[in-house]
Amino acid sequence: MTERSARDRATDAATVSAYRMGSLAARLMPGPVAAMAATSLGFGASFANAERREMIERHIRRVNPNLRGASVRVAVQQAFDSYARYYVESFRLPSLSKRTVDRAFSVDGFHHITDALELGNGCIFALPHLGGWEWAGRWMTDQGYRLTVVVEALEPPELFQWFADLRKELGMTVVPTGPQAGA
Repeated sequence: MTERSARDRATDAATVSAYRMGSLAARLMPGPVAAMAATSLGFGASFANAERREMIERHIRRVNPNLRGASVRVAVQQAFDSYARYYVESFRLPSLSKRTVDRAFSVDGFHHITDALELGNGCIFALPHLGGWEWAGRWMTDQGYRLTVVVEALEPPELFQWFADLRKELGMTVVPTGPQAGA
């Protein structure tokens, strides 16, 4: 294992601290204020990280090569806004009541899940990054279902652990991707 430089360790510590502080702030804010904060964060993040902005723009152009000029810039900004909303909403989840989560959640076709569970083998969900999947996980655990989630092992490891702890707080068992995931 390579020794990380003092600068890298400081950057990692600052990153984890920023997530922790953001989570605390999101939990303490009233919902409408948190929503406005997410919009501001998305806007700021789109300018603070040029490399990420360029990557998102490349992906958007792959999906829709006909987008040009302002349309591409709007789509890129919407991607940053969406991620900021995702983070703020996920950070707020532990502070929300079971009733609040239930009222904000809708389910279509849940019988597919209950039917599979009645067979005694469990179910596997494949959830793409199309929204706050932690909401679905929180809702499932609130309904009394056990849930194990296999998630990307983030870097630095302290950030992964922080997110794992957040998801555990929501009632989920967390397994990082990798060779040991199925063990």
